[in-house]
Amino acid sequence: MTATPTIQLPKNTWTKLEETHFKNATDGKVSSQTTEVKLKADDQYLSIEFSCLQNPFVAQNSYTKHNSEMYNQEVFELFIAEGSATPTRYLEVEINPNNALFAGWIENPTKEAPKSCDFVSHEDAKIIHSVSKTADSWSGKMQIPWVLLGGKKNTYRVNFYRIISLKSHTKPDWSGTPATCAYLCWSPTMSGAVPRFHRPEAFGVLKVEI
Repeated sequence: MTATPTIQLPKNTWTKLEETHFKNATDGKVSSQTTEVKLKADDQYLSIEFSCLQNPFVAQNSYTKHNSEMYNQEVFELFIAEGSATPTRYLEVEINPNNALFAGWIENPTKEAPKSCDFVSHEDAKIIHSVSKTADSWSGKMQIPWVLLGGKKNTYRVNFYRIISLKSHTKPDWSGTPATCAYLCWSPTMSGAVPRFHRPEAFGVLKVEI
């Protein structure tokens, strides 16, 4: 069994994830694309900066509205829950190359598939975010208020994800499939034939200095 990955996050210090190549959700194989992530915790925010490289179809993402079905195309995602136990409720935060944001509390009592999502409006989430794009990459910044997570604590379960389009699409409302996209995880969910992110038993651990 693979050891649970752990991030130690000193206060007010940027910390880079050692893993720069996320793994495929289905089988845990290391991806060829580079994904760079660093985190910082201060008294007010959990800050995340990321770079998604080798991303040639970044211009083809069409979702621009917050809390839309942007996960159908390319996104960077964070799932996070307080405590060390495998969560059945966790916050899902997504951002896409158009700087659209998704924030919602996921109820997943079976730990296998979400039962419901309680959306947090953009105004209520108060997540500060931005993105930048080149012809074949994109990067972003998010500052997630601790208050959104119920206050700053010293232990969380987390996972990071990236969806990458692997082929050009002719329609703006295209929706990714395992045949056209890669579904990558920092801590792989090992979901078998179908890529799935909502498997909280695969979440890593984030240790935050208070």
